[in-house]
Amino acid sequence: MADDSTAAGAHPEQIPARVHTVGPGWRQLLEHLHEQIRAAFPGYRLLDLKEKFGGLRVYVEGPPGSGDVLRSLIAPAEAEAERTCEFCGATGRIRTRGDRPGGWRKAVCDTCHSAWSAHHIMIVCGAVRDCR
Repeated sequence: MADDSTAAGAHPEQIPARVHTVGPGWRQLLEHLHEQIRAAFPGYRLLDLKEKFGGLRVYVEGPPGSGDVLRSLIAPAEAEAERTCEFCGATGRIRTRGDRPGGWRKAVCDTCHSAWSAHHIMIVCGAVRDCR
């Protein structure tokens, strides 16, 4: 029996279907990346999209021979995410809570870093939640 991804007429999962797995500050960046990839490879398939070690990780599959072009589109977006607050989209950098060594890393601006370090905000299902 074929699964949904191989059924006739099924569309492959693409970036918009998974933007909820990261913070809203990266949403515009991901929408732009989706448009770039779709322009080159309309039927691309998203394999994974996540935050890891404070950065954005995007894994996609295109037609045979598309790897170099896909990497040339994804690498700048991943680099930009490291300079973009995952909470609000302002200019930021990868930091730990309270700037202490070790621990969870996240791309944050100064304002969101203070709130995140104090455990006042977190990202849940792609939205910023106030934890106070």
